Amino acid sequence: MRVPLPSASSFAGAALCLLLAGCAAKAPKSSGNLARFDLPAGFATNGERMGGTDRDWIRTFGNARLTRLVDDVLRNNFDLEVAAARVEQAAADARIAGAGMYPVVGGALNGQRQKQSFIGFPLGGGDNDPAVSSSQFNNFGLSLNVNWEIDLWGRIRAGQSAAIAQWQASGAEMSGLQSSLAAQTAKVAFALVEAEQQVELARRSLASLRDSERIVRDQFEISEQPASQLRLILSEVAAAEGTLEEREEAKRRTARQLEILRGTYPGGALSAGNQLPEMPPGPPAGLPADILYRRYDLIAAERMVAAADKRILEAKLALLPQISLTGSGGTVSESLADLLKKDYSVWGIAGQVGQTFLAGGEIKGNIDRRKAVLREVLASYQSSALTAFREVEDTLGADRSLAVRERAVRESEALLVEAYERARQEYVDGVGDVLTLLIAQRNMIEVQAQTLTLRRLRLDNRVDLHLALGGGFSKETSPEPRRTPRKEP
Repeated sequence: MRVPLPSASSFAGAALCLLLAGCAAKAPKSSGNLARFDLPAGFATNGERMGGTDRDWIRTFGNARLTRLVDDVLRNNFDLEVAAARVEQAAADARIAGAGMYPVVGGALNGQRQKQSFIGFPLGGGDNDPAVSSSQFNNFGLSLNVNWEIDLWGRIRAGQSAAIAQWQASGAEMSGLQSSLAAQTAKVAFALVEAEQQVELARRSLASLRDSERIVRDQFEISEQPASQLRLILSEVAAAEGTLEEREEAKRRTARQLEILRGTYPGGALSAGNQLPEMPPGPPAGLPADILYRRYDLIAAERMVAAADKRILEAKLALLPQISLTGSGGTVSESLADLLKKDYSVWGIAGQVGQTFLAGGEIKGNIDRRKAVLREVLASYQSSALTAFREVEDTLGADRSLAVRERAVRESEALLVEAYERARQEYVDGVGDVLTLLIAQRNMIEVQAQTLTLRRLRLDNRVDLHLALGGGFSKETSPEPRRTPRKEP
């Protein structure tokens, strides 16, 4: 349905299009280097802060089963669904924040039928009617109404730009959750493999202790050894049976954790295999400091700083006059059939300039408040940046320490295996004692369990290093997360 308007409206429409073309708000530019502390010598930086991150670091472990598990979690995890919904909400908020830059256009169709009586007029009805005359009339209207606040100073654009930055921050937080979930999945998968290995070790240990029980029992029956020695070995066997059950239950609990991450029922039946992956190569020497700024928490923190800065500009621009235009056009007629005829057209255009002179300190207070928010998010950024460097230093130090500990424990394990075998043979030959046999066997089992745990801890620490560095050990980036909404507001 076309509503005829005056020819002057074509000029207004052209001006409207030109003005709207310049109204689109953009995301704030990267704030650059916000760190207020000096980096140690050897760290290089080029000032780039929004480079993204390498999201394929999980593949550096070279384990197809682990990669599939992580993919399953990223597809099915319910916490990720919550985060995705929040990103969509932030995108919608950004679109809503910019809605004020555009005219509000509405249309209406109304109709009215009215009867009016005129009492006391000399013209009346018949002999039996009172002297009352009446009239009936119709009124129909078709209108198109436009209201528009012209964002001449950019106040609305500043508000939408801040909202876009907040949307980007929420997207970065979701991407951070994806990395965190990938890391958590990897750690739980490693823990499940270790739990399976610990169960297998407990079975072997129980079998070994039962072998020792047989040897001690044979010696007890042949050479009348003290009964206390037999009781001692029996207590070790009973304890090993309890340890086996404890580790079986620990394995089931770990499997439930992994099932929860995958968004499936926690039945405790999931398997991650029985072999831990080999340690992947470590980071090369001379990593640039900028690799830290791929971290999603720092990207999100920087976007919040940019948003707070735009909010201050928005508050300051509220001090300037606000210009608004209103217009309406349409037709009015007593006949519904005449509504589409331009002879019955009506229109009106009005403009207004408004300026707030006194608001009880509200505008100034709003500016001060937003400046305080900016100081808060800047301080939060500094804290996050320092935490990032500490995490890198911690994980690099732990990587070296765990490697040394693993070598030492493996050497201790080899010596204890040899000590146990000799103690067993000496006891069988009648030149050893049961206490030496049990001590050697117990220490060997404990160190074997430590070896499994240390290898898993080294893998966990490598995962933490990837998180601390914001991904892999190169500057190459991969595509955006699969499930992150990317609809521009």
